[in-house]
Amino acid sequence: MADAIDTPPDVNNSLYYDDKFSCSSEKQQILSDDLPPLDIVRKMIKYETFLRLSDPIQQLFELYHKDDNAITMVLDLVQQNVVEHFGYSHVNALRTAISRFPDDSIINEAFYIKHNKITQGLINQGQCALDVKLFTLDGESTTLFSQITSEQPLILFADFHLTKFNSFSKLVRSHTPAMRLLTIYIAEAHARDQWPAGKTISCVDQPKTLVERLENAREFKKKFNFEMPILVDSMDNTFHITYGSWPFRFYIINDGKLILKAEPGITTYAYDLNELDTWIDNFYRDKK
Repeated sequence: MADAIDTPPDVNNSLYYDDKFSCSSEKQQILSDDLPPLDIVRKMIKYETFLRLSDPIQQLFELYHKDDNAITMVLDLVQQNVVEHFGYSHVNALRTAISRFPDDSIINEAFYIKHNKITQGLINQGQCALDVKLFTLDGESTTLFSQITSEQPLILFADFHLTKFNSFSKLVRSHTPAMRLLTIYIAEAHARDQWPAGKTISCVDQPKTLVERLENAREFKKKFNFEMPILVDSMDNTFHITYGSWPFRFYIINDGKLILKAEPGITTYAYDLNELDTWIDNFYRDKK
C-alpha cells in the first residue's frame, strides 16, 4: 500500500474543504503572495498527500486515465486548493518546498517526492548514444546497441503508456522493417504501493526483483496484445538513468547519435507524438 493517510491532518484555518474538494469560507479571505514558513509547508505537504490518496481524487484519476491533460488539471486544482486553504495565493507556496527545505525529513517523505523518478538523464539530443544493459522477456541479458543496425533508425519508447496503444501498433505496422521500434519497460512511475494514480494506471506494485519486473512486462504484453518488441531495464535502472524517461519518453537513435529526445510540454508534461511523425516523414523524404 502507498503511504495512505486515513484522516486529514489537523489544520487550523478559517477555510475549510467541502465534499467536492473546493475551497470555501464564510468570509472572503485575503491570500498572501509570500512563501510560507517551514511549519506551514509541512502541513501543506501532509494535507496534499491526504487529498491525493483520497478515494475521490483516485476516482478522478481512474475516470480520466486516458487524458493526461485532465489528470494534470486535477493535480493543479488540488494544489491550488491546498495553498488557499492555508491562506496563500500561489501553488509555488507548495511546489517550492523541496528547493527551499531540501534537508527537511517531513518534506522528503512526501510520497510524490520520495518516489519521483523524473530525471533528464545523462545524454541530450545530438550527443552520441550510450550502450546499456537490458533484458529480454525471457530474462536473457542483452544490450541496447545489439538492437541497432546501420540500415535502420532505432525508435525507442520508455515505459508503457496506456493512452498510446493504438498509435504504437500503427507505428509498428507502418514502419517495420524500414525502422526498428522498441519499448523499454522501466521502473513503474505510478506503482500501486508507491504513487497511485487510479486503478488502471496503478495496477501493480513496484517490482523489487528482476523476476517481478520481467513478469510485469510479459503480463502487459499478453494482456494488451502489445505488438511492439519489449526489452526490460535492469534493476539498477541503467536505461532510465542514462536516457532520462520523465517517466515516459520516446527517442530516435540513428548513425550512433541520439537525434531525437522528446521533451514534455511545459504546462501539461505530456508528449506530442506528432513530433515523431514529422521526423519519420522527413526520413522517408530524404531517402528518395
